[in-house]
Amino acid sequence: MQIYKPKIKIVALTIFIIVISSLWQGFCFSNPTKEAKPKDAALEFRTSLFKIGEKFLYQVDFNGIKVGTIELEYQGRKKIDKIWQDVIRVTSNVKILKLFQIESEEVVYMDKDTYLPLKVQRKVKFLGREESILEEYQQKEGWVKIIQTKDKTTEERLIKVNPPIHNILILYFLYPLDLKDEAIGKTYEFNLPTRKISVRLKEARKISRYGKGREEFYIWEGSPRRFEVWLKKTERLPLRVEIPAFLGRIVITKI
Repeated sequence: MQIYKPKIKIVALTIFIIVISSLWQGFCFSNPTKEAKPKDAALEFRTSLFKIGEKFLYQVDFNGIKVGTIELEYQGRKKIDKIWQDVIRVTSNVKILKLFQIESEEVVYMDKDTYLPLKVQRKVKFLGREESILEEYQQKEGWVKIIQTKDKTTEERLIKVNPPIHNILILYFLYPLDLKDEAIGKTYEFNLPTRKISVRLKEARKISRYGKGREEFYIWEGSPRRFEVWLKKTERLPLRVEIPAFLGRIVITKI
């Protein structure tokens, strides 16, 4: 029997934005059920799992040592350019020895029906250097515009991508609740702005959690790097992410 003991309080999922996004990118698949258009912008997230202002905290460990935190906040549903969009804010603060230090804030805007990204606003402070990045997704036309500003210099790139175009943060936190055991063994592919990735639903596993008893999880594994993600069957959010990186292993744990 596998025992999982979370490391005491503190918040978590840090290297999520740059490390995870650059080391591999992605997992899970988005196949939400359509719903009626909201009559009010204050309506809760699709299945009311997230409430406006609700936050989720994660801790980041590198080779067993706590190195940072990540926080995800659901900021509600807004009507922007005549499109109802759900808004998620993710902040991180991670420092691995003297080799890697990053502070970041991302605001992700996604279509409330398809969960596909429409816009991402990112502010990053990496090894003391600040930069801002804007990603604009055109799902129908099949391209992403990336505007990067650093040291008073702005660069703009237009990347053609076969739709649907996904975003790593959305894939991480919004996997479908109607996933069934019949999908075990299947592999799924996703189009991210800079690469195409694949993930495989490896198995369903019962895991004993400290103070929680035994719970059922789906275990995902991905490539090119062999990362692993634990997803509780009854929730959208990942409990644990393990990623090979640098000269060791990063473990991201929900608190």
